[in-house]
Amino acid sequence: MTHKKSGSEPTKCPVRPQVKIKTMDQLKAWLAARDIDASQWGRGAAKTIEGLWEEIANGEISIHDDPPLRVVPVACVIIRKGDDILIESEQEFEDKRIRRRNQPPSEKMKENEHYTDAAVRCLQEELGLQPSNFEIIPSTYHQVEKEQDSPSYPGLHTRYTFHIVEAKVKGLPDTDFWTDESADNPNDLVRRHYWVWRTQPDEAS
Repeated sequence: MTHKKSGSEPTKCPVRPQVKIKTMDQLKAWLAARDIDASQWGRGAAKTIEGLWEEIANGEISIHDDPPLRVVPVACVIIRKGDDILIESEQEFEDKRIRRRNQPPSEKMKENEHYTDAAVRCLQEELGLQPSNFEIIPSTYHQVEKEQDSPSYPGLHTRYTFHIVEAKVKGLPDTDFWTDESADNPNDLVRRHYWVWRTQPDEAS
């Protein structure tokens, strides 16, 4: 299911009852009670249960019930070069596992964080850019909402709200390149980002 809305007003969608999870033990109990098997998390392209707890504790996501749902607000930055945009093709985890991505530079938004602040943080942490090297263009802002089973946490249905905005950026390579993740978060397994220039994927349209 995908909803689109342009402008600065939030997209209106039904909100399921939010669950307040305050400890890792509560999270494990909530998952088990809803028959969500986390035993395979941390393998293949999946993240760990510790990563999910970190998202909750940092206010990056919310958890809802009836049925179970992970709600994720995401700042997504479009960087153009001619007819192409910058796409993160893959992420490399600390243990050398590779996860396919195929989306523009993106960052989960913290609780009450404005999308422009999250976009700036994304460009700094994922691309290693300094503020003097980019300019956010608020007039390009729009939203895309998408629901699917989470590739990061298989079995946990997720609703993503992409807060999409364009940025003018100086100093990026004209060819494919990689950057190391600069955010200092021990529970974030991503350590390297691989970037390519290509046409725009559906979720960023």
